[in-house]
Amino acid sequence: MFKKIYFYFLLGLTTEGIFFPALSAQEIQDTIPIHRLNEVEINASPLPSPFKASAPLQILKSSDWSKFNTMQISDAIQFLSGAQVKDYGGIGGLKTISIRNLGANYTNVAYDGIAITDYQTGQIDLGRFFLDHVETITFHIGESDQILQTAQMQSLAGTLNIITPSFLPGDKKKRQLKASLKAGSFGLINPSVSFGKTLNHTFTMHVSADYLKTDGNYPFKQAIGYANDSIAKRKRNNSDVESLKLEANLLGKFENHGKLRFKTYYYRSERGLPSAVIYYNDYMSERLNDRIFFTQASYTQLLNEKIDFQSNAKFNFSFTNYTNNMYSNRYLENLYYQREYYLNATFRYKFSKQWSFSWANDGIYGNFNSNLPNNVFPSRVTWLSAFSGKYETETYNLTAKLLYTSVNDYVRIVKTPVDYHRFSPYIGFSICPIRNIPFRLRGFYKNTFRMPTFGDIYYSIVTNVNLKPENARQYNIGFTGSTGWGDRIPYFSFAVDLYHNRIENKIVAVPVSSIYIWSTQNYDKVNIQGIDMNFKMHISTSSSFLWKINGTYTHQQVLDKTPESPMYNQQIPYTPRHTASGWMELETPWVNFNYTVLYSGKRYYERINRPEYCLPAFSEHGITLSRWFKWKDVSFSVKAGCQNLFNRQYEVIRSYPMQGRTFRIELKIDN
Repeated sequence: MFKKIYFYFLLGLTTEGIFFPALSAQEIQDTIPIHRLNEVEINASPLPSPFKASAPLQILKSSDWSKFNTMQISDAIQFLSGAQVKDYGGIGGLKTISIRNLGANYTNVAYDGIAITDYQTGQIDLGRFFLDHVETITFHIGESDQILQTAQMQSLAGTLNIITPSFLPGDKKKRQLKASLKAGSFGLINPSVSFGKTLNHTFTMHVSADYLKTDGNYPFKQAIGYANDSIAKRKRNNSDVESLKLEANLLGKFENHGKLRFKTYYYRSERGLPSAVIYYNDYMSERLNDRIFFTQASYTQLLNEKIDFQSNAKFNFSFTNYTNNMYSNRYLENLYYQREYYLNATFRYKFSKQWSFSWANDGIYGNFNSNLPNNVFPSRVTWLSAFSGKYETETYNLTAKLLYTSVNDYVRIVKTPVDYHRFSPYIGFSICPIRNIPFRLRGFYKNTFRMPTFGDIYYSIVTNVNLKPENARQYNIGFTGSTGWGDRIPYFSFAVDLYHNRIENKIVAVPVSSIYIWSTQNYDKVNIQGIDMNFKMHISTSSSFLWKINGTYTHQQVLDKTPESPMYNQQIPYTPRHTASGWMELETPWVNFNYTVLYSGKRYYERINRPEYCLPAFSEHGITLSRWFKWKDVSFSVKAGCQNLFNRQYEVIRSYPMQGRTFRIELKIDN
């Protein structure tokens, strides 16, 4: 099996380019003098257009969140429609993203175009990614129209792609230094630094470091008594976090039109796990230490005018140490080890200006090990092959893909699980019905196949070896537009999408006694239907004042459709019917003012929708003031903000109270 992976990888890396000599420009004899302009090279990678996309696409840039009171990736993506963020409280709490409530395991979280995986839970903790060294976040629901990408990026219901900056300096700037310092409530301190430098005509390098420390012990109020007839003031404990992230990038740009990006990443975290709030139990002793290391390489090559290819490789190792000394007679320590080897080769053929096709092949091997008595040493070999085609004009955009998935699990001691093979189609379209009017109709259908994780099957508190793989079908129809009205309203865009998702054998994981101990089970059938809306508007009141207004709204029903179930037609746990977000920014010559709001409607924390199992709706408001200064070639900025302005206490997950009013200040320098 490894010969196949090796073959695909070598095929991508060793294929030689076929180049045609450039046509020589003819000399023109003329009496008019000709002045040759210096070449200007554009180094930034082009971003896809949300307006032309066949499936919903939202893009956040650093210029958007740099004026918010945000620090982690999870803070920024709360302002995206269709993205549900589950937050288990505080900076140290687990933070995951779910696309239209399909579940966190249905979302590809990628780092510079290569997926991040977790064989134990399948859920990527967004709390370990900070925004200081992120350039762009793209959020695809369904599928991207980009066909030169890995097959793994096409394997789930959508993708959150975190794009880090590429230091490719111009002739006048051979190096760049950035540094920032954040400080705030509950002992928060977060310094970060990055440095980029030109090594020679071919290579540049970029390194960064982030350190964070906080005690996280914020106050909250707890109701006492069955009728909540009294309130006790308490303080969260065991919420401290100390983390360090180091990253190094080497970028190469070759004369044969090849581009290389090599990344090495290391993350270390030591934190307490804030348990569920239980009255008369203030002692929380669960600790979690994480060590994550991965190195990845991506190489793209233009072979000729019609053919180009991309090859990716990655090695990932992670170690988790979970301890709990709450037991009177023993000290619990669980050790978990994960390793992953990943190789990819993708070829794209441009048949004409309108037609293009691609073929992507991925080979993945991952294993898992632990010190648990029931450890079965599971490993998984996954083969992904995707054939894609795209037709694109100014009026039409049609994308079709077919993904083949083969999964082979191997375990010791017990019987080897059944192998799975599945084809998953996708088709999407975008049409501009009336030329010269910036309005487009779009729609897509996608089928997704997801295997249960090793944690789901073997390592949950209640082992369930009979878990079945999920099968999801996504349907989406919508429209989008983008325009402007003179100098007063230079920009206005909107998007509305109706969707219906059907899931068979949905795997639902809920925390049992802590955010680290989960129980999993299958729901036979779940139907999800709803509407996503978002808009953006810029209003210029004068040459010095600019308002930026953004808003999102989601209404959805996520119903258990298991036949003959007592929970039939009940909203599944932790899925509000109404969610909304928005921000308003005022740019002035003196200071920038930003106001944000997040709203979540009521939801139930049990499968049966009774009033006693209902969590109330909540809204969270925040304000931020920021100012930029410049002295010679050095830029300075200062930002101060307050989150949860009205000190509203609420819970995203029951018994995990969120932080109240929080203050934060940030200083940044860019040379």
